[in-house]
Amino acid sequence: GHTWTRLTENGDVLVGVDDFAQSLIGTIDEVKLPRLLRRVKQGGIGWQVWHGHRLVSLVSPVSGWVVQKNEMVLHNPSLVNVSPYGDGWLMRIKPRKLSSQLTNLLSGKAVQQWQEDAKAQLIWLFSGTPALMYQDGGMLLDNLADRCSDDEWKKVAKEFFLVEPNSH
Repeated sequence: GHTWTRLTENGDVLVGVDDFAQSLIGTIDEVKLPRLLRRVKQGGIGWQVWHGHRLVSLVSPVSGWVVQKNEMVLHNPSLVNVSPYGDGWLMRIKPRKLSSQLTNLLSGKAVQQWQEDAKAQLIWLFSGTPALMYQDGGMLLDNLADRCSDDEWKKVAKEFFLVEPNSH
């Protein structure tokens, strides 16, 4: 679901939104994280972000308990865009049986290939939409949420974030 994980020294896992997801969504205006000590499930909805009226639910990459929320992101959500893998991390999870969850996570070159495949899939999905294409056939990836109709955005959210989109 275009999220990332990083194992910490004490065995907890930091999670966040990957660069591909944040570029599709555009400037993140609001972040909603689960309560502290709430259990999240790998593949289940982990958190939500807003860009204007577009609400995107993102899946949790691991199962476990939320032990810390990044307060800086809650007060300045655009950190997710500026530094998605640094100051823009979202929460720290104490994982439940992490070793059994690792088979569902990608790392290294597999992540790069997966993101390239996702970009190619996105270009194919919108190949008939001239407003989203450069003249050379390339795709306008950044801030796609503002460039799509509601129906187009529903396709993007379902395909790339693995959940049905909402508005508020």
